[in-house]
Amino acid sequence: MRLVLLGVALAVVFALLAVWAVNRAGEARSVVVVVKDIRSGDQIASSDSATTQLRGGDDVQTVPSSKLNSLIGKRAEQAMPAGTLVTESDFENRITPRSGDAIVPIAVTSGQFPASGLQRGDVVRVVVTGGGQNIEGLEPGTAFSGVVLAPGDPDDKGGMTVDVSISSADAPSAAAAAGTGRIAIINVAPGGTGQDG
Repeated sequence: MRLVLLGVALAVVFALLAVWAVNRAGEARSVVVVVKDIRSGDQIASSDSATTQLRGGDDVQTVPSSKLNSLIGKRAEQAMPAGTLVTESDFENRITPRSGDAIVPIAVTSGQFPASGLQRGDVVRVVVTGGGQNIEGLEPGTAFSGVVLAPGDPDDKGGMTVDVSISSADAPSAAAAAGTGRIAIINVAPGGTGQDG
């Protein structure tokens, strides 16, 4: 008789667990989703994201809707097409240079960078071009290797400032070259991490 009662009790417990699991899987939670295509390095605006209801997927990393506004102003670590569920690791508050590098702002006009644009993580060379102010050691053809950390927003003439991570040893010369305006940014190997570790 005790075995029968024990069996009934276990059956009831398993049934309750099954009901709990079904109910839990059916509970919707409000999470953040990208509503526009976002490029790597883009700064997030309020119109770039919204909330959606997600059922199940408890093991899927998400950002709760209560943190939606906290993402505004952060920069995307990677490209995210519209419809992507957002995670905390997708964004950072501040972009930092790679280890041993410095961030050099390179102001370029239309025609001084690829028409296809630049993205965070692009491996580039900042090349000194001819003409303009002469600075010792910056002969035409001098090039500095770097990685794009953040392409700025284009102005009304198509120019922009690009933050490039360049070796600390080369950074002063690269900045001096950028100051003359006689430079060009060549995209040599799209991709890469843009940041160590």
